Amino acid sequence: MGMHHLLGDIAALPWHLARRAFSSRPRHDVSVADDSFWALKDISFDLHRGETLGVIGSNGAGKSVLFKILAQITPPTRGTAILRGRVGAMLEVTAGFHEELTGRENIFLSGAILGMTQRSISSRIDQIVEYAGVEDAMDTPVKRYSSGMSARLGFSVAVHLNAEIMLIDEVLAVGDAAFRAKCLETMRSLAASGRSIIFVSHELDMLERLCDRAILIDRGVLLEDGDPRDLANRHRALSKNDSEACSSIPQADHSST
Repeated sequence: MGMHHLLGDIAALPWHLARRAFSSRPRHDVSVADDSFWALKDISFDLHRGETLGVIGSNGAGKSVLFKILAQITPPTRGTAILRGRVGAMLEVTAGFHEELTGRENIFLSGAILGMTQRSISSRIDQIVEYAGVEDAMDTPVKRYSSGMSARLGFSVAVHLNAEIMLIDEVLAVGDAAFRAKCLETMRSLAASGRSIIFVSHELDMLERLCDRAILIDRGVLLEDGDPRDLANRHRALSKNDSEACSSIPQADHSST
């Protein structure tokens, strides 16, 4: 079976078969031991149409796990994620691309997962490629792309296909300054048009400028939901306290007698 035939079959699938939403099936809590480690615990928040929500937290806070649950990659052990709309997720530099497929084939595959037809995807190809600036590499396997090329194409796919909810996790860190500025302006325009965005970045200044609202997560627990600037400042204070606590730990004496 040829690749284009395979992609055509996938594109013909209805949305509920191409990608099952958590809200379409009952969720039964899994029995776990009381002393189990929880990557996330008792997280609950809403996202409104046209809203850009920032997720703030240190490494290991649970941000990536949260995004994988929202992207329906990892089911929650307990609870439910209800997503009313198609989700476009960019959770890593490779944007979830299949590395053996070309850039062009990955665009069609991404659109098929979102329930789009080949005709609808084809009508957006030129826009996607021009925005990403990867015209000369569209028929090259993405395993040969640089991290910047993958990120540019992944972001372009996410914003030009029919995703109503966008998940963007730290991927803009690899792009050049001009493309990052372009991405930020695009995200503002998308939010103004009614799309909802959940955005993670360690660059708090960027997050403060872009987001309408933020949540602060620490060790898997949602500490606060509110103004991005207030939460960014609280995160800075928490990080400073953690750093000072680590520096005050006495060094072990390994000298021998």
